[in-house]
Amino acid sequence: MNKYLLCLCILTLGACSAANEDLHEWMQNTSQQAKSIPIKRKQTELNIQPKYTAPALPQMNIFNPARLKAGLQGNNVPDLNRPRQILENYPLDELHYVGLIKTAGKAPSAFIAVNGHVYTVNLGNYLGQNYGRVTAITPDEIVISELVEDTYGNWSDRRASLPSQAADNSSTETSSQN
Repeated sequence: MNKYLLCLCILTLGACSAANEDLHEWMQNTSQQAKSIPIKRKQTELNIQPKYTAPALPQMNIFNPARLKAGLQGNNVPDLNRPRQILENYPLDELHYVGLIKTAGKAPSAFIAVNGHVYTVNLGNYLGQNYGRVTAITPDEIVISELVEDTYGNWSDRRASLPSQAADNSSTETSSQN
């Protein structure tokens, strides 16, 4: 029985060695093929964007501090150090000329209504958001001289007016009667 057992072990070992030889042979062939055929990889293409160049502007940059310094010099520059008056917080479209008071020997005073409040305005007072200053008060309108900055940083005078509400009402009444 020992002989049979010994023969069986030899055959088993012989069968295992043949399977291992096939495995070793396959591994050697595969490694040689892998080394002999290099893998070609694609070159990645970069999408290079052109550099941005700002267009040449014929005028000064509005955010340039040098422009601000240059703009705040000259004859028509508004006084930025003075305290602002309450009616400078509103645009002229929201202000309504209500009435006028004339006293002997004094300049006339006007009444302006905005947001349910009525304010008294005299010659030289400021109103509107463009450094507007009252230059004349008549029964029909309040004449305002505004300082407006152009694109080059120069300040120029612009005339504006607030018409009287009585004049507005009479114009609408005459147009409705026609």
